[in-house]
Amino acid sequence: MNNEELNSEQDLPEDVDNANGDETETIPFEDAAEQAEEVSPLIVLQNQVEDLEDKLVRSHAELANFRRRAAVELQQFRMYEGINLLRDLLPVIDNLQRAAQAAENASSIDDLKKGVEMVTQQFVETLGKHNVEPIHAGNEAFDPNQHEAIQQIPSADVPAMHVLQELETGYKIHDRIIRPAKVIVSTGPAE
Repeated sequence: MNNEELNSEQDLPEDVDNANGDETETIPFEDAAEQAEEVSPLIVLQNQVEDLEDKLVRSHAELANFRRRAAVELQQFRMYEGINLLRDLLPVIDNLQRAAQAAENASSIDDLKKGVEMVTQQFVETLGKHNVEPIHAGNEAFDPNQHEAIQQIPSADVPAMHVLQELETGYKIHDRIIRPAKVIVSTGPAE
């Protein structure tokens, strides 16, 4: 090679080897590694954001499905919540019907009375299985939370503000009053 050829090779641009004529910049190996490290955390963060967005959308969908199922279950529960009580009351109704049929052929009132008392006891026991209890009011102090005073009457035997007579039995379930007992309250001895 002569000097002219060497000089002409030196005058050539650096990317003469590129066959397409694209002007690409060659990056030294160390600079390429640095750029890869700079891009990598960004890509990782973008992937994490996409994953979190996907999880958020799925969580919202699961929550909406849970709420829908819970609403349906609650509606079903409310619709059929008394079914166990009703199943237990059906034999009581059957016995009342039997008592009515027996009344037609009863030879004595005592037998009919005994049958009605048995059905009444069965009814109270059935309610007791479902935590429904009668409120006992006889000769107790008047409690406006459990008793409803219908009337006040003076009495020498019963102290003032005590139940003189129970007119209608009250009932409660657990600690909640279903129906207060209707009572007559003593005002104490007459003046």
